[in-house]
Amino acid sequence: DQLKLPASGKTTTFSLPREFWNANVIVEIVAGGVTRAQPYYANSLAVQVIENYGHLKVTNQKTDVPLAKVYIKVYARLKDGTVQFYKDGYTDLRGRFDYASLSTTELDDVDRLAILILSESEGAVIKEANPPKQ
Repeated sequence: DQLKLPASGKTTTFSLPREFWNANVIVEIVAGGVTRAQPYYANSLAVQVIENYGHLKVTNQKTDVPLAKVYIKVYARLKDGTVQFYKDGYTDLRGRFDYASLSTTELDDVDRLAILILSESEGAVIKEANPPKQ
Protein backbone atom coordinates (compact mmCIF):
# COMPACT_ATOMS: atom_id res chain seq x y z
CA ASP A 1 0.00 0.00 0.00
CA GLN A 2 1.07 3.55 -0.57
CA LEU A 3 0.17 6.00 2.19
CA LYS A 4 0.59 9.75 2.33
CA LEU A 5 1.67 11.40 5.54
CA PRO A 6 -0.79 14.02 6.74
CA ALA A 7 0.36 17.59 6.19
CA SER A 8 -0.15 18.33 9.89
CA GLY A 9 2.29 15.74 11.27
CA LYS A 10 5.10 13.29 10.81
CA THR A 11 3.26 10.08 11.69
CA THR A 12 0.33 8.06 10.46
CA THR A 13 -1.25 4.76 11.38
CA PHE A 14 -2.78 2.03 9.27
CA SER A 15 -4.41 -1.34 9.83
CA LEU A 16 -2.94 -4.51 8.47
CA PRO A 17 -5.24 -6.57 6.26
CA ARG A 18 -7.12 -9.16 8.29
CA GLU A 19 -5.22 -12.12 6.79
CA PHE A 20 -2.00 -10.78 8.37
CA TRP A 21 -3.34 -10.20 11.90
CA ASN A 22 -1.91 -13.47 13.25
CA ALA A 23 1.00 -13.78 10.84
CA ASN A 24 4.65 -12.82 11.01
CA VAL A 25 5.23 -9.89 8.69
CA ILE A 26 7.92 -7.43 7.73
CA VAL A 27 6.79 -3.83 7.55
CA GLU A 28 8.91 -1.86 5.09
CA ILE A 29 8.83 1.91 4.80
CA VAL A 30 10.30 3.70 1.79
CA ALA A 31 10.44 7.50 1.83
CA GLY A 32 12.80 10.13 0.54
CA GLY A 33 15.15 7.50 -0.89
CA VAL A 34 15.52 5.76 2.48
CA THR A 35 14.24 2.23 3.16
CA ARG A 36 13.64 0.79 6.64
CA ALA A 37 12.25 -2.66 7.46
CA GLN A 38 11.02 -3.95 10.80
CA PRO A 39 9.82 -7.50 11.49
CA TYR A 40 6.67 -8.02 13.54
CA TYR A 41 6.24 -11.44 15.10
CA ALA A 42 2.61 -12.23 15.88
CA ASN A 43 2.60 -14.58 18.81
CA SER A 44 0.86 -15.59 22.00
CA LEU A 45 4.04 -16.73 23.72
CA ALA A 46 5.24 -15.72 27.17
CA VAL A 47 8.98 -16.40 27.36
CA GLN A 48 10.90 -16.17 30.60
CA VAL A 49 14.67 -16.07 30.05
CA ILE A 50 16.63 -17.07 33.15
CA GLU A 51 20.08 -15.73 32.23
CA ASN A 52 21.84 -16.84 35.44
CA TYR A 53 21.22 -20.49 34.54
CA GLY A 54 20.98 -20.32 30.75
CA HIS A 55 17.40 -21.62 30.77
CA LEU A 56 14.12 -20.40 29.37
CA LYS A 57 10.48 -21.22 30.02
CA VAL A 58 7.78 -20.92 27.36
CA THR A 59 4.09 -20.63 28.26
CA ASN A 60 0.89 -19.51 26.59
CA GLN A 61 0.55 -15.76 27.15
CA LYS A 62 -3.12 -15.92 28.16
CA THR A 63 -3.43 -19.24 30.01
CA ASP A 64 0.12 -19.53 31.45
CA VAL A 65 0.11 -23.21 30.40
CA PRO A 66 3.65 -24.53 29.67
CA LEU A 67 4.23 -25.26 25.98
CA ALA A 68 6.03 -28.48 25.08
CA LYS A 69 7.69 -29.19 21.73
CA VAL A 70 8.41 -25.53 20.96
CA TYR A 71 11.46 -25.28 18.68
CA ILE A 72 14.41 -23.27 20.01
CA LYS A 73 17.39 -22.20 17.88
CA VAL A 74 20.32 -20.34 19.42
CA TYR A 75 23.05 -18.32 17.72
CA ALA A 76 26.11 -16.95 19.51
CA ARG A 77 28.03 -13.77 18.89
CA LEU A 78 31.55 -14.63 19.94
CA LYS A 79 33.97 -12.27 21.63
CA ASP A 80 35.85 -11.87 18.33
CA GLY A 81 32.63 -10.53 16.72
CA THR A 82 31.77 -13.56 14.60
CA VAL A 83 28.31 -15.12 14.73
CA GLN A 84 27.68 -18.84 14.61
CA PHE A 85 25.03 -21.45 15.24
CA TYR A 86 25.22 -22.53 18.89
CA LYS A 87 22.45 -24.98 19.79
CA ASP A 88 18.89 -26.03 18.98
CA GLY A 89 16.22 -28.32 20.37
CA TYR A 90 12.69 -28.43 21.78
CA THR A 91 11.11 -27.45 25.07
CA ASP A 92 10.28 -30.30 27.43
CA LEU A 93 6.86 -31.11 28.94
CA ARG A 94 7.34 -28.23 31.43
CA GLY A 95 7.98 -25.77 28.59
CA ARG A 96 11.65 -25.48 29.58
CA PHE A 97 14.85 -25.50 27.53
CA ASP A 98 18.52 -25.25 28.54
CA TYR A 99 19.87 -22.91 25.86
CA ALA A 100 23.42 -22.52 27.18
CA SER A 101 24.82 -25.92 28.19
CA LEU A 102 27.08 -27.79 25.79
CA SER A 103 29.56 -30.59 26.41
CA THR A 104 32.35 -28.27 25.21
CA THR A 105 33.99 -25.10 26.52
CA GLU A 106 32.47 -23.05 23.68
CA LEU A 107 30.42 -20.93 26.12
CA ASP A 108 33.67 -19.33 27.36
CA ASP A 109 33.99 -17.53 24.00
CA VAL A 110 30.37 -16.27 23.82
CA ASP A 111 29.62 -12.56 24.19
CA ARG A 112 25.84 -12.62 23.51
CA LEU A 113 23.14 -15.11 22.49
CA ALA A 114 20.18 -14.69 20.11
CA ILE A 115 17.33 -17.14 20.70
CA LEU A 116 14.53 -17.97 18.25
CA ILE A 117 11.44 -19.43 19.93
CA LEU A 118 9.12 -20.95 17.30
CA SER A 119 5.78 -22.64 17.98
CA GLU A 120 3.61 -24.07 15.20
CA SER A 121 0.42 -22.85 16.89
CA GLU A 122 1.52 -19.88 19.04
CA GLY A 123 3.84 -17.96 16.70
CA ALA A 124 7.47 -16.92 17.08
CA VAL A 125 9.59 -14.48 19.02
CA ILE A 126 13.30 -13.66 19.21
CA LYS A 127 15.04 -12.93 22.51
CA GLU A 128 18.60 -11.96 23.33
CA ALA A 129 20.51 -12.99 26.43
CA ASN A 130 23.90 -12.74 28.02
CA PRO A 131 25.64 -16.05 28.59
CA PRO A 132 25.36 -17.32 32.16
CA LYS A 133 28.25 -16.53 34.48
CA GLN A 134 30.50 -19.51 35.09
